[in-house]
Amino acid sequence: MLVFRPGLTYDLKPTAFSFSDCSDMISSIKAMKILKRVGGPKGTWSKDTSRGSGKIYIFNGTDEDTIHEFTSVQDFARSLGLSLSKDIKLPSAWRGTGHLVFNNHVYYINQVEEIKVVKYDIQNNSVKDSAVFPAQDHVPVYGLTPETVMDLAVDEEGLWAIYATRQNEKYISLAKMDANSLDIEQMWDTNCPRENAEAAFVICGTLYVVYNTKQPGRSRVQCVFDVNGMVTNEDASLVYFPKRYGAHSSLKYNPQEQLL
Repeated sequence: MLVFRPGLTYDLKPTAFSFSDCSDMISSIKAMKILKRVGGPKGTWSKDTSRGSGKIYIFNGTDEDTIHEFTSVQDFARSLGLSLSKDIKLPSAWRGTGHLVFNNHVYYINQVEEIKVVKYDIQNNSVKDSAVFPAQDHVPVYGLTPETVMDLAVDEEGLWAIYATRQNEKYISLAKMDANSLDIEQMWDTNCPRENAEAAFVICGTLYVVYNTKQPGRSRVQCVFDVNGMVTNEDASLVYFPKRYGAHSSLKYNPQEQLL
């Protein structure tokens, strides 16, 4: 599991993963591996999900325009701070912690008056596409991470947007996006509350929302929404993360490695 919490990045390995055919669900968190303490108190990091790519990207902060690229986990782990990274300046600033790198492209959220999803080609150093997200009157998607107005996720089925609006203010919404054109394919209103939510991820078309409290405690998956209607909250295990403090700033799933 790729996580950025106050200056700390680590991997988590869930159990009951047989997602080549999307037949299983998460039943528990098997292990945690702390990789590095780096950067500020909030941000995100993402491995490029391209097949064969081991590159790591750091989004340090919640309102910046430069990301940091490492060629491998090993370089990231042995780097003094960000010293071994290559800086990539984006054409506009990102907002929040909901970004990712997918198939040699950075997908990030830009917000001025409207919410815009930007697709940036790392190899050609150019904007491949951008799209204003069609939902209006956005509110922060997670109650415990108010900087994140939208969260992008990738799984075996492609690209997703996790968001919330004033029209359905108490609950989280989900949209399936075309990773090439950024068109919206379908949208859903879920039954997962925003209150005390800190992050979420999507695996095999199922949204897992992670909750916490403002007091020190354990994070846990407490709401599950399956776009195919095959899984309900009653079917899902109550998954706890290793004991920690505060709230996750970002959670990302890597379908190539089947790690969060």
